[in-house]
Amino acid sequence: MGLFDKFINAASEVINGTKEAVENIQRDMEQDPNNARTNGNDRFDAPSEPLPSVPVQARLHCRNVQFMLSDDFTDHNGYSHSVVALKYDPEHLDILEYDDEGEITVSLLEGVGDFDEIAECIEEYFSSGTVSGVEQFEDFSDEKYLFKAKISASDYIMYFYVLRSDASDPYDYDIFLLFYPIDVQNTNLEKKVISCFEEAAQTLTI
Repeated sequence: MGLFDKFINAASEVINGTKEAVENIQRDMEQDPNNARTNGNDRFDAPSEPLPSVPVQARLHCRNVQFMLSDDFTDHNGYSHSVVALKYDPEHLDILEYDDEGEITVSLLEGVGDFDEIAECIEEYFSSGTVSGVEQFEDFSDEKYLFKAKISASDYIMYFYVLRSDASDPYDYDIFLLFYPIDVQNTNLEKKVISCFEEAAQTLTI
């Protein structure tokens, strides 16, 4: 074998080795759960524009309530204590934006129900006038809401308003809740559903 042939073979070994190394790195990145979350977020950065809002009606403590919400949301079974619940469901428009097991929902609840973390926030609010350790908090002086907060619990985010009440038990307070998987956080889809929920909260009439 001549010198030139040896040089070609050596170069081929370097190229093949580099290619194999790159493939190994790509394989490791695909298997890394943290990287998978980043890739998953990319799917939520170009959601469709919100559909026009439609009136949603329900009964809360024997009173009629109504709010406006984007038609991107459709009826949902809801949770314990829900008087009305709707699920973000762009699939009914033949637009697939979120196809995992997690759900994005808007619910009006008569009492906190099973959301212990929210009850703890309400209890802390009455003892200190604020809520600590949350991602967002704002209290209100109007007649409709006490405060709103955004908290993370396990693999989900809860963005909620607490309605004013004379109740003494934190679990007896009614809440207006946006509930969504944590991998939607910090994406344009999160901005979209929060915007839709904020409109619902501002238009809620009792």
